[in-house]
Amino acid sequence: MLAQHPHDITLPTFTNKEVKISIVEKSEPRELAQIWLDKFASVLTSGDASGLSKIIHTDSWWRDYLTLTWDFRTIRGAPKVVDFLAQNIKDTSFTNIRLQKDGKFAPSFQTPLEGLEWVESMFHYETKVGRGKGFLRLAQGDDGAWKAHFISTSLQELIGHEEFAGARRPHGGKNSLEGGIVKGNWQERRDRQKEFLDGEPDVFIVGSGQSGLNMAARLQALDMSVLVIDKNERIGDNWRHRYRTLVTHDPVQYTHMAFMPFPSNWPLFTPKDKIGDWFEIYASAMELNVWLKTTIQSARYSDTDNKWTVTVKRGDGSERTLHSKHVIFCTGHAGEPKIPTFPSQDKFKGTVYHGSQHKDASTYKGDLSGKKVLVVGTGNSGHDIAQNYYEAGAGPVTMLQRRGTYVIQADKGLFMLHEGVYDETGPPIEDADVYGQSLPIPVQFALNVGGTERIAAVEKENLEGLRKAGFKVDFGHDGSGIYRKYITRGGGYYIDVGASQLIIDGKIKVEQSPDGIKCFEEDGIVLADGRKLDADIVILATGFDNMKTSVEKALGKEEADRCKDVWDLDEEGEVNAMWRPSGHPGLWFFGGSLALARIYSRFLALQIKAKELGLNKL
Repeated sequence: MLAQHPHDITLPTFTNKEVKISIVEKSEPRELAQIWLDKFASVLTSGDASGLSKIIHTDSWWRDYLTLTWDFRTIRGAPKVVDFLAQNIKDTSFTNIRLQKDGKFAPSFQTPLEGLEWVESMFHYETKVGRGKGFLRLAQGDDGAWKAHFISTSLQELIGHEEFAGARRPHGGKNSLEGGIVKGNWQERRDRQKEFLDGEPDVFIVGSGQSGLNMAARLQALDMSVLVIDKNERIGDNWRHRYRTLVTHDPVQYTHMAFMPFPSNWPLFTPKDKIGDWFEIYASAMELNVWLKTTIQSARYSDTDNKWTVTVKRGDGSERTLHSKHVIFCTGHAGEPKIPTFPSQDKFKGTVYHGSQHKDASTYKGDLSGKKVLVVGTGNSGHDIAQNYYEAGAGPVTMLQRRGTYVIQADKGLFMLHEGVYDETGPPIEDADVYGQSLPIPVQFALNVGGTERIAAVEKENLEGLRKAGFKVDFGHDGSGIYRKYITRGGGYYIDVGASQLIIDGKIKVEQSPDGIKCFEEDGIVLADGRKLDADIVILATGFDNMKTSVEKALGKEEADRCKDVWDLDEEGEVNAMWRPSGHPGLWFFGGSLALARIYSRFLALQIKAKELGLNKL
């Protein structure tokens, strides 16, 4: 069991300003980076890790994606970093280590916080199995020497098994068809592929949202056969079936999908039905094999054969049994809805339901005018649902808040999070993705404190208005804002698209109840402190459970019990079980925002392909 806040860190500062100024004035960042990288390359190619200790700070970090091991690792402290490299250096065989020469991620001086200046640069490398990109961040010590404070390495492709993309795109002409046109043209072959009439899938994916579609596209680009199943009637229905006013909460430059960015005239924020339509277009363009109106009837894993046997029921009532080596759960960020029940809830004469069941306030049978609506929970969904009911004419609308919520405005602070990296001035998205994930997560938390403060200064008027309205604003226990809440809790924040102003104006009321709800009565609820709130409609925007609950529902408790819990961080500071080994052989969890689905689909596809090639023994 980890301590409550095991990943709180204090970043070092280097205070010998006289030394720093003299060195910086006489040196170019490219020169400093190249000198260090030459030393680093000498260590890596020598096969002897001991020399690394001379070129890294005592409090140094190395974050590695699949280069030194087939997992995500974050190692802190010079002795541990050297030992980590020593254990893996000979099997990795680094070669062709070179500095990024131009663009945004060429060597440059950066000042992430007062007292800490570093030289930052991307670098490229090869190993015996693949090619990768890394980042170096060099800080100058009091002795004047520039040493690595942070190193990251991230495998991008497997040599000899690169993605069929760019210069390696498929030929597509009829002469490229295996066996010739006599065995079918493109459409005839696609019809057979989609039904798996000539073979079985290597990978079985559950869910055709952004996670399932990105994963399928990545895997097929690595020459693996993939079947995606979804219970809905259409691809994209997982978005279409959500509440009517939903739009994406991240800007378009951050949310592109693998191989197929949104058009340049796409709106900044995408309405739910539009994103659903785009998913259909994407699946067709990527030639993905998707079976709709299909559910799992049974699934069992054989430790002897290292294979799954999965029986599915299709929309026409027929059943099909398939065998695959891998099953990926792409059923959403979380598991099953957390639906609490309260004493005397059955006596309530109004309507009560979970936020996951919300479609639109307009679906309420009857006149909403004068209907008292209570929304329990103040995350994204709670705010959106409250706003939806207010705009539909209900009133009063009240939100019940148990603890503080981080609020960031979509038209201000949200753009500050992505400025210069995921915007119209940003670098190629593949490089932006490497950069965005290069720092250890605990370090990101620490650096985000300053960014959160800058955002709060810009959004001061909004935050003060919320406080005056009785809304409790929270920036996280360490003040690091949205990312820590997302990656550890999966909630506790609101990206403001209008509800905050309604709260400030008193159009949506807020009630505080740290201890929650005591019980229901016929015409409302009683809070833990004895206060009563009248209500006709109660929406429980109380979030979702661990993703393991979805596995248990679909595959049974026996298979689910072999899995680790999903999300939050492990001892090293990497996300538990998501996008990496789940604890169950051949079973993977994949979820997150559109951006994370694009970024981590590359890494999970590489892990699975390496398994099939016999490279990945984990």
